[in-house]
Amino acid sequence: MSVSRTIVSVCIQCWLGIGFLISCMAMLTLIGHEPSPFIVDSVSSIIQSREFQYGPLTLSLEKNGELGLAHFVVRKLGHFFVYSFIALVLLQLFKGESSVFRTFIVIIVVAIFAVTDEFIQAFLPERTSLITDVIVDLAGCLHSVIIYKIWHYSTLKVLA
Repeated sequence: MSVSRTIVSVCIQCWLGIGFLISCMAMLTLIGHEPSPFIVDSVSSIIQSREFQYGPLTLSLEKNGELGLAHFVVRKLGHFFVYSFIALVLLQLFKGESSVFRTFIVIIVVAIFAVTDEFIQAFLPERTSLITDVIVDLAGCLHSVIIYKIWHYSTLKVLA
């Protein structure tokens, strides 16, 4: 294995490892556990007194508190990385297809998953259904597609 392929492989593995940890933390916040103080402090120092919109929601430290804002950030990062992982699995599943067709199918399937997930959440009393969550999910999918394409082209250059 060449040095460039090893570097790309290590970077992808580290990125997926970070995503896995964030997804695990997001799952813990859903069942009532608090994120670590490091995450709470980091989120509050980045956001500070600013207010921002996420779909119909207005989020700020004053309105949601440090813990509420940290829960929000961890859950959205969890969404991003879970759908990123789903896209990577689907890219491997459709490996025999042409590159453009595979990419198109993966994006369509992930979009169907994301829309279905939000549709189901519309009927749950403690959940909200937001189109912005679908956008976060699709961003995770596109993230994996781009990383997969970079990996694929780096291996082609090594083999050539």
